[in-house]
Amino acid sequence: METGMVFEVIAYWWKRLRRRRRYGKVAVVDSMSAVPERLGGTIYIVRRGGIDRRAAFDCPCRCGRKIDLNLVKSGQQPSWSAMMEGDKITLHPSVWLRSDPCQSHFFIRGSRIIWA
Repeated sequence: METGMVFEVIAYWWKRLRRRRRYGKVAVVDSMSAVPERLGGTIYIVRRGGIDRRAAFDCPCRCGRKIDLNLVKSGQQPSWSAMMEGDKITLHPSVWLRSDPCQSHFFIRGSRIIWA
């Protein structure tokens, strides 16, 4: 096996090991300005007037990207739905960052990340 190929295999497995497996907390805030710069393992739900409007969280691959999802069902596409059960959250459909360098594709079910 060539040295370059060995490094590619190591890099691939290192990236997989670094991936987040779950989000530890869900916080509900009333505006995007209340969402901190560093999100860590928390998913922030922006709720105004009893309506969930946005979901903000760090990419679970730990690439450093902040993901901001639209939760409002309107003419704006795409949109996701969020279902909270106690301190856990499920988002539907999957999140796929096709145009980002990390190209992460995952589901969030019960605050757990399921990689696609």
